[in-house]
Amino acid sequence: MSNINNQTQDLYSIESVQDLDHEDAATVSGGSLDLSDLRNGKGRRLNNLTRSYATLGSFNNKATWYDVKGPRSWFAWSGKNFTGQRFLLKAGTKGNLRFSNNNIESVSPVF
Repeated sequence: MSNINNQTQDLYSIESVQDLDHEDAATVSGGSLDLSDLRNGKGRRLNNLTRSYATLGSFNNKATWYDVKGPRSWFAWSGKNFTGQRFLLKAGTKGNLRFSNNNIESVSPVF
C-alpha cells in the first residue's frame, strides 16, 4: 500500500505565493491604463483598462492625466472608433496629457 499524504496546505503559506494588487496583476498580465479627468491623477478616474475601447463613454474628452502600467504601450485617439489624431502613451510612463488637450475618445494597447 502506498502512503498518501492527505495534508492540505494553505496557499498563502507556500513560499513565494502572495496576493497581487491591481497594479502588480496588470504588470504580469501585460499592463493596464489609468486615466483621470484632473491633472496629476486627481479627480474622477477610469482605472485598469486592459483592452481596446472604441469609446470611453462618459469619459470622452475628459482625460487630463494617464498612467501606463506594465510593459505594453498604448495608443490614444482623439476620435471614437480609433479615428482622428493618434497619440502614443509609452509603457511605464505617466503624466498630464498636455499634447492632446483632453481630446481622447478611444484607446488600445499596442500589440
